[in-house]
Amino acid sequence: MALQNVADASSFRTSEFDTRGSAQAAATPGFRHFLGTPAPSQRFRAFGVDPLGSPSHHAELRRLMHRLSRRMDAAIKWPPHQVRSAEYWENPFIPSGYTYLLQFVAHDLVHSAIPLSVAGGLGGGTTNARRTPLRLETLYGSGPVGSPHIYALDAPNDDRRTKLRLGRMRWKENEPATGCPFRDIARTPAENVTGIDRSIAGVRVALTEALVADPRNDDHAVMSQLTALFALLHNGLIDIIRRHEGNAGPNGQFGAAYKRFLCARGALTAIYHNIIRNDLMRRVVHPAIYTNYHGPNPDFIDRPHSSEGFATGDWEIPLEFSHGAFRFGHAMVRPEYQINDLSLHDLNNTLEKSSVNDPANMPLDETWMVQWSRFYEINGSMPNFSRRIGPHLSDGLGNDQIFPAFDETERVGLLYRDLLGAGLAGMWSVDALIAEIGNRRPQFIAMSRLLADRAYRTDQLREWLAAAPAYGALTTEDIETLSNDPPLPFFILFEAMRQPQAEGLHLGPLGSIIVSEVIFGALAGDPRCTDGSSLAGQLAAISCEYYPANVLQDIPDISSMAQLVEFTTEIAELRQAVPAFL
Repeated sequence: MALQNVADASSFRTSEFDTRGSAQAAATPGFRHFLGTPAPSQRFRAFGVDPLGSPSHHAELRRLMHRLSRRMDAAIKWPPHQVRSAEYWENPFIPSGYTYLLQFVAHDLVHSAIPLSVAGGLGGGTTNARRTPLRLETLYGSGPVGSPHIYALDAPNDDRRTKLRLGRMRWKENEPATGCPFRDIARTPAENVTGIDRSIAGVRVALTEALVADPRNDDHAVMSQLTALFALLHNGLIDIIRRHEGNAGPNGQFGAAYKRFLCARGALTAIYHNIIRNDLMRRVVHPAIYTNYHGPNPDFIDRPHSSEGFATGDWEIPLEFSHGAFRFGHAMVRPEYQINDLSLHDLNNTLEKSSVNDPANMPLDETWMVQWSRFYEINGSMPNFSRRIGPHLSDGLGNDQIFPAFDETERVGLLYRDLLGAGLAGMWSVDALIAEIGNRRPQFIAMSRLLADRAYRTDQLREWLAAAPAYGALTTEDIETLSNDPPLPFFILFEAMRQPQAEGLHLGPLGSIIVSEVIFGALAGDPRCTDGSSLAGQLAAISCEYYPANVLQDIPDISSMAQLVEFTTEIAELRQAVPAFL
């Protein structure tokens, strides 16, 4: 498809530069812009005004994003599936476990003190603390010395801490003899200087503190269970390595523990990367874009760092990813989950199960112990499927206790936060981003009429925005500004919904390009990932850094979450666990 309309639609010139607006856009440590900082004419605008350079316009922007979020409350009329049996709104190609693996990956890429939407603009509170991406900082923190509260003793006769803490699950009824007690993350009470006690007197002490490296990994029950899964695998790897160690003697215990921990962390990180590359990304990214990026040496278009990778602490994440494209995972969240054979829980209940929101009912009881074949397709299981990707979120993500209103619109929920955060970030406009990518990789834009033909794109957006007047009460002026300059996270969802013969089943080309550039780019920053060696080769190289023999030789080729769960089941001896683990 010709790219004439892209060129005609854009007089965007990279040479344009406004030092005041651009400096503000790039002033937040840990963040940058995709493909470089956009010029003022290339940034998102609402009613023709650039929110980054016009704080007085923010109230009008908030009202517009409020109305757009209301329009997105309308359910999507999805076409029926042609291949597999599922509800129209379900995605049978992406089991729901991948929704939360995406959240785990997001935590491993971005950690800010205050959401941009709540902060009201770029500033110190929105700094990204993650400066070495996808290294499992979200699981390991600063290691046993820097984050000792998340580590337990290796063994009774060894006072070194290299295993991750886990906590006992709670039984509503009598615990069976075959029960496996350590299935939750570790939690503890803490005396409150304000005198507030959330315990149930005479029944249970409130476990207000989750002993995890990243508090967001206790955002809800499924997230804490996924964190416990990775902790179980790490601890099993520690046991495997320990069995191959000789007797270090009392004077060598510290060095032995140090090597053991680094070897296990390196092994789990390699497995994690292998799954991201070969399983997660294959499912969520457009197939043609995945083909261009999944190999050992992709031809990146967004390379602010050298081809040899980035130095520790130098990495920055594009706002167009963190506050734009990667928000697509929110659309995949289901309204309810079959957690295990015992229990079906709705999303509201799931979101409220954490030490922050429900400390008196912690640790999690048996009805919340995830049976992983319900979340990943394992040995022919029928898991919970994720939702199709489109401009609509499950009602539970509008929970006013989890996502309360924070400004004059009084709009509750996650969707408004996503839209407003994008509007305040000074990001590329969709038109300018398409034009810039078209200059660098015209074949990527040519594969999609929605990207290559601006008139068609605005017509499609205008038609959809006007189709449900009862939702949002968008004015004619609203529809015109949003169809000509849509907020990036909204457009990424809209693009996914409009994929020919794959409506909502994966990202469209633009969303896929941004996500692939960042995720595969972060993987390419790890020297072990750049030579194309197999997982077995990477594990052998990791082992040889610390031991004369290959202590990791018995680890199978784990390239999917299903394989990770099965391996963890074996090494943690959970095949007969009650409730079922697998």
